[in-house]
Amino acid sequence: MMHRWVATMTAPIFFIAAHCSILFAAFTRSMLETTEYGHWEPVCLSMGIELFLLLLLLLGFRKAGNKDYADLFLPLGKWISAALIVPLAGFILLIPILALRYFAELMIIVFIARSPLHVILAVLCLLMFFGASIGPQGIMRASTLLTLINFPVLLFAVFACFQNAKFVRVYPLINPSMDFLSNSTFLITLFSICPFLLLGMLPPVCKVKIRPILISFILISLLHVVVLYIPIVIYDLNAAKIMNFPLMTSFDSVNITWTVFNRISLFYAVALLAFVMTLSSFSMWSSALLIRKIIPAWRETYIRICLSLIVFLISFIIPSWNDYIRVFAADTWFRLLIYAVIPTAVFLRGRSIAAQERKRVLSE
Repeated sequence: MMHRWVATMTAPIFFIAAHCSILFAAFTRSMLETTEYGHWEPVCLSMGIELFLLLLLLLGFRKAGNKDYADLFLPLGKWISAALIVPLAGFILLIPILALRYFAELMIIVFIARSPLHVILAVLCLLMFFGASIGPQGIMRASTLLTLINFPVLLFAVFACFQNAKFVRVYPLINPSMDFLSNSTFLITLFSICPFLLLGMLPPVCKVKIRPILISFILISLLHVVVLYIPIVIYDLNAAKIMNFPLMTSFDSVNITWTVFNRISLFYAVALLAFVMTLSSFSMWSSALLIRKIIPAWRETYIRICLSLIVFLISFIIPSWNDYIRVFAADTWFRLLIYAVIPTAVFLRGRSIAAQERKRVLSE
């Protein structure tokens, strides 16, 4: 019974961990820019978009059987499969590039202000490479363990912030104009929904059931709203919008003397490191596997080494935080294209496979 529960909950727990690595990083700063009040509205819309794409993806994989993206698309032919898999592998590789560069910046602020950026990035990329090398089963086990340990730590840090909160700052709650729809920043914030795409690499690794994923999605959605409003209720919107790290600054404002570390931001940074490394390792493994299945002659270990070097070099050549923000916004249309094409292709391919299977059964 316990083994069955663990097998069922592995994918939802990973889904939560993948979202936390982005949600507790750059999400808050980007979403604060979308509107002047009623910030729960763009959050709910982005969650609605993710829910639709998530259901489209999961229904397609349920019809297709125990397959990942490569196994699903390769039978379509060389050119069609490459047109789908190569951009997807590139998009998945963007996740560790942006995540590690963000966390390196955060480490300089919180932990090691005098350490060179390239040293921090080299250590993070090395950890990511070794994490990816243990394989998907090892990553899933590590994800489950680290999430069970660190998710309560993050929740503790979140609720500790409310001792400095003034909840009157959330008003007005409703924005009837919904002006965020005309703000291009809203499209940039949709990077936060990208973890749903990683579920497409899990069917051969562990069970991906729709109901547990949807239950975890409810928790993730609530957490998006809570995390977004923390800097607002502590600093007010105008002050929070000018901060590069509004969430970390909110955690840093809390001083609880009875804890081992009197800076709550240390709890936040340590927990975020676990989530970022889990997400980056799995993304690295996924990208390497997709490339190897397209080009079977290449060894997966060498692919991971090359991809780790690419992650390091691209992360390192982003010289400043302002440049990071520009890079973050530059791939918006590529990201939206991936969101539109991949779930649709998976759903249609799943329906096609299910129809072929029905015809085979009837013919027998």
